[in-house]
Amino acid sequence: MHYSIVIPTLNERENMAPLLSRIDQCGLKDYEIIVVDDHSPDHTLEAVAAYAGERKDIIGMFNEGIKGLSPSIVQGFSRANGEILCCMDGDLQHDVKDLKGLLDAADQADFVIGSRYTAGGGFAERWNPIRVLISRTATLMARVILGVQASDPMSGFFAIRKSAFLAVRDHLSPRGFKIMLELLFLLKKEHSFRITEYGITFGKRLHGKSKLSMRVIREYLAMLIRLRMSHRKKKG
Repeated sequence: MHYSIVIPTLNERENMAPLLSRIDQCGLKDYEIIVVDDHSPDHTLEAVAAYAGERKDIIGMFNEGIKGLSPSIVQGFSRANGEILCCMDGDLQHDVKDLKGLLDAADQADFVIGSRYTAGGGFAERWNPIRVLISRTATLMARVILGVQASDPMSGFFAIRKSAFLAVRDHLSPRGFKIMLELLFLLKKEHSFRITEYGITFGKRLHGKSKLSMRVIREYLAMLIRLRMSHRKKKG
């Protein structure tokens, strides 16, 4: 198996059939799909099972550890069989049209960031000023506190070579939503991993509600501080 596409979900039942169908039709070969659900009240995994039927390359599993998107991704990556691991959201805002290009880029790198702010990237609809401010502020804080220079460490759409994931997995303390930023921070400290960006288009959510909340913002701030402090301790 060359590619494993991991999709963390919470109440994304209505999005599953459209998303899985789009992945099947995007021209990708030699892949599996792993949906890791955070025990959704809407029974998201039932929709996954209905679409998959008897197929063995579409797997639905529950997050049986700490609740949250990041722990779900780590569980999915650990379960995956592919050489290249990809994470994309289950809300259809990560455009499947970008998937093959992102994974092609991963064949030449260890970590590929799907970026809305690099060449070829953008937005399918105009964001309101408050959302733009939150996104830009979060990126700026990552640069200032962690020294991360990526143009879009917050997109959540990325691919990582499994060997690179395994190299840093034991150092992860995933909480909340921003596992991509934590992986980027750990990989950049090693200096030997090839990291690049690939332009993606951020789409419009069709079903369900955004997961952004004050709790998510607090968890993000706590993660930045924790990562910074852990780096200082190792240097000391």
